[in-house]
Amino acid sequence: MNIVFEYIKYKWNAKGRHGIHSPFVYDLVDKVFKINFSASNLTLLNQTFRCLEKEKKTITIKDFGAGSHKLGNKRSIQQIFKISSSKGHYGKILYQLSNYFQPKQILEFGTSLGIGTLHFHLGNPASLITTIEACPETLNFTKDFLKDKVSTINFIESTFSDFLNQISTEKYDLIFVDGHHDGKATIDYMQKLENHSHNDTIFILDDIRWSNDMFEAWNILRNSEKYNVSIDLFRMGILIPRKQQVKEHFILRGK
Repeated sequence: MNIVFEYIKYKWNAKGRHGIHSPFVYDLVDKVFKINFSASNLTLLNQTFRCLEKEKKTITIKDFGAGSHKLGNKRSIQQIFKISSSKGHYGKILYQLSNYFQPKQILEFGTSLGIGTLHFHLGNPASLITTIEACPETLNFTKDFLKDKVSTINFIESTFSDFLNQISTEKYDLIFVDGHHDGKATIDYMQKLENHSHNDTIFILDDIRWSNDMFEAWNILRNSEKYNVSIDLFRMGILIPRKQQVKEHFILRGK
């Protein structure tokens, strides 16, 4: 995938609120993407980031997905933090969605250092967050690191597939899929997650342009009749069933 060419295409086609006829998506641009961090939340995030970017502890990564394009199995925390996608602009989007929609139950595939988890929590501290991570050393570090910051997290050590084979009737209001980076697996997860979602569940897929394989999976999913709202934010994609709405795809600037 030529990521520079993809970004140029995205910027050319991306819209702000003008020209959007869906009231739901218009509000997303006009209200959701204008939400700012509170001063206390911003202070906490900055403190957290400073700790992680200085943390030289090395852990062994047990990678069940496509793996990092850049790092080996032995990685320092500061190396992992440096390439995290859930900070900055995209972390803020996670915070904004959580803050505006106030999901009661959040499912996160791919805990990593818990940066996305923390953004979800700060957006809605009342959310019950279930976060899945297959790498034991990563999960142990993150559980210890976040224990004084977030109390409403259920940390589960499992592969995504094993978790999906074990849960029964739980329904989630927001589902964040990040970590595997394999197109076929992503489609399989989404098919299984249908049983754990509802009409207004917000699905967030990370790294939709990680590879040609992932982008093909994203296009298959956004064209599916199962999701009437699909939103391309370049690195992230959003899918929502919303059966009451005419099917439409949006390419948005996200800020």
